[in-house]
Amino acid sequence: MTQNTVNRTAPWGQAKKRVDLTEGRPGKSLLLFAVPMILGNLFQQFYNMADSMIVGNFVGEDALAAVGASYALTNVFIMIAIGGGNGASVLTSQYLGARQHGKMKTSISTAS
Repeated sequence: MTQNTVNRTAPWGQAKKRVDLTEGRPGKSLLLFAVPMILGNLFQQFYNMADSMIVGNFVGEDALAAVGASYALTNVFIMIAIGGGNGASVLTSQYLGARQHGKMKTSISTAS
């Protein structure tokens, strides 16, 4: 078992691996933290490419132009949501680092 992992038992009896991002090498922790965001952006790009191919082949040029124009607006809303999530994670991580678990749970429930 490495320094970054802690084994816990899940309520249904199976072992659950938990990663502690507050310990260990910072580069590895940052990469583990960034992987879900990278995957989310990758799937969003795949969705946009598939949408463009389907609309371009079956609907027409005007519809493809509308898809291209709406992508920028959709991206703005996605970035606002990601920014809000990052801001909430800053507060939550500060409370976790200060070992103020009550305030940390409050910040998590408020951000949800």
